[in-house]
Amino acid sequence: MEIFGHDFIKNREFCTVKTINEIKNTTPNSIILSDFDKEIIRYAKEQNLPFGVRVNSIKELVLSSASKASYLLVNHKFSQTAQKIANEYMYDAKILLVSEDEEDIEFCAKNGIDGILFEFKHQ
Repeated sequence: MEIFGHDFIKNREFCTVKTINEIKNTTPNSIILSDFDKEIIRYAKEQNLPFGVRVNSIKELVLSSASKASYLLVNHKFSQTAQKIANEYMYDAKILLVSEDEEDIEFCAKNGIDGILFEFKHQ
């Protein structure tokens, strides 16, 4: 299981962006993170940047995976459905539950969720 944003685990950082221009100001080796935005996704893909997308529906999940997102970020309610689809279609992208609660590590482990992203306090 991948764990991001936890003080105990050192891992690559996500940089949240809302525009293509903001991507140019991200730190090297960071992972671009955005809401589902076709222009940002297209740009990140064309630039061969690792990126994650916050998805809220099956359509956004499928389109983001097809666009070669590295990570698909989901809420608790959507996490099991998203993981089932990702497993069924053997997605390269990892499903990450977005959480503020350490107890969700156990939830992810029990339910086969690929990983967890703890919300960043500095964003």
